[in-house]
Amino acid sequence: MKKINRRQFLQTAGLGTLASMGGIQMGFGSQLFGTRGLTNGRDILVYVFLYGGMDGLNLLPPRTGTHAANYQDLRPSIQVPNSQILPLTNSDFGFHPQADGLQALFNSGKMAIVHACGMLQANRSHFDSITYLELGTPGNKNTPTGWLTRYFESSLATPADSPIPLMVPNWNSPNSVLGSQKAVVVGSPEEFKLTAGHWAWTETSQTAMEGMYNPAGDVADRAGSLALSASATLQAVFDPNNPYVPENGAVYPTDSYFGDRLRSLAQIIKADIGMEVAYVPLGGWDTHAAQDSFADPANPGEFGGLVRELSQGLMAFYTDLSVSHAGRITIVVQSEFGRRAYENADGGTDHGYGNPLLVIGDNVNPGFFGSFPGLGAGELYEDQDVAVTTDYRQVISEILIRRTKNRFLGHVFPGFSNYTPLGVVQGQDMPPVYDFNFDNIYAAGFE
Repeated sequence: MKKINRRQFLQTAGLGTLASMGGIQMGFGSQLFGTRGLTNGRDILVYVFLYGGMDGLNLLPPRTGTHAANYQDLRPSIQVPNSQILPLTNSDFGFHPQADGLQALFNSGKMAIVHACGMLQANRSHFDSITYLELGTPGNKNTPTGWLTRYFESSLATPADSPIPLMVPNWNSPNSVLGSQKAVVVGSPEEFKLTAGHWAWTETSQTAMEGMYNPAGDVADRAGSLALSASATLQAVFDPNNPYVPENGAVYPTDSYFGDRLRSLAQIIKADIGMEVAYVPLGGWDTHAAQDSFADPANPGEFGGLVRELSQGLMAFYTDLSVSHAGRITIVVQSEFGRRAYENADGGTDHGYGNPLLVIGDNVNPGFFGSFPGLGAGELYEDQDVAVTTDYRQVISEILIRRTKNRFLGHVFPGFSNYTPLGVVQGQDMPPVYDFNFDNIYAAGFE
């Protein structure tokens, strides 16, 4: 049995205390002031992942032409009525009637949509598909780190002292941040506080714990130091005596965990404490039965309710930041796969393949990209699904190069080697680097 000394025991106990943060305000506010301005005007990537396999055909149904006729034949009961599809500028496609916020973003030139996007290797398993996407290595589940972990390993711009460069406002840690020392995964950022012990001891506890952890020490030291720093920073942002007021008339959806997390992220972004990437999940999209209802707009069914929550949340988030962070936010919306092109006997849809991917921001080139493969005979993948015509890594890689200035694609997406920009976002291209034994010295800024 391995022996531990007194300090190691106290560190371990302290980590347990840090893990219980969530109630009493600690006196960390003064620590924040040295962290402001860490993003230095750089772009911020907000990655929204729709867990469960979002039905892209009902989110973005075809309105006219052959595609519309085939769509109506495949979905006689759950199709979006043509009269209710929200039209999009210069497009044969439209949005679900609960997606008026997304419609407004598209029609105002703030959204690009990539048709039939996904992994080149089809997989209809939630677990496998999510794992492949979050690791960034389709077909390989043995990758030891997530794609966002490797993104920060290869970032030449991230300050070494940034307290929260990567935020996951969720109770569970996704594989995208597997192995990361940058990620702060917390279900409620507003409540990431020390709660153990009597409230009168919090200042003393804080001082004692700061002395226990060495930021340059071993794993326990670094983990404890990171947790303390992140908690201090977040508590200074979420000052209970200074309630947050969204700007520009932004209205976040009520009774919505997704809306609450976007609201918190907007507040964090405005505090300018160095957050570069946020990974935001929205689950519940596995609609095998009673998927949609269109008779009463106030009761749109399971799918329609999720679409409304997604649309209202993203519209509010964009509006809230549209002045203070104009031109600096890029939002990506993706799901692990789409649904079957045809409805099932239970008024729902089963697991499918290709799906639209949305990119929102001031620096998108608005419109549709990629090619829609069709819904007719001989056009469906295995006669069942929308096919994939665009590798999702092409889209993400373009955003990394043109917006976040990370060109080490071979490190972020191992095995990916044919970057060809679609023109989804504006920005300067850089030659991608595929074969490079990345050393952490480069991540610290040495070129």
